Amino acid sequence: MAIRTSGHKVRINAKDAGDLQSIGSIKQKRNIKEYEAINTGVIVQAIGNVKTDPLAISILYNPTDDAGAKELETAFNDGTTVPFEIELSDTAGKNGTTFGWTGAVVSDFELNQEEDGDVLASFTVNLNGAPTITAAA
Repeated sequence: MAIRTSGHKVRINAKDAGDLQSIGSIKQKRNIKEYEAINTGVIVQAIGNVKTDPLAISILYNPTDDAGAKELETAFNDGTTVPFEIELSDTAGKNGTTFGWTGAVVSDFELNQEEDGDVLASFTVNLNGAPTITAAA
């Protein structure tokens, strides 16, 4: 089954971020360091922890919104960590599959004036480690 991007949700501090316009890839990786013995040629690989790359999101900006968009902006301004989650639209009942991080840091905040008069807010969210994944229910 394919998952459509329409219907995804982003939450910060358990608050909906608002009208999501784009979301980047959830990319995870592990650093690998190799040690090669010069006398035997044996290679040992040290496997690092799972890391998640920073994630770019953009939403329609509403300066009077006191929900998720405001939480993202406040987290950026205050330099605090926030719980962050993405819920996919693969709903099997009430909730889609959810990827959650406990201590996300908002490292970039940008406002873009669009031709039609709307304003987009773009954020880069640095995610700590591997997410907690909760299957659709």
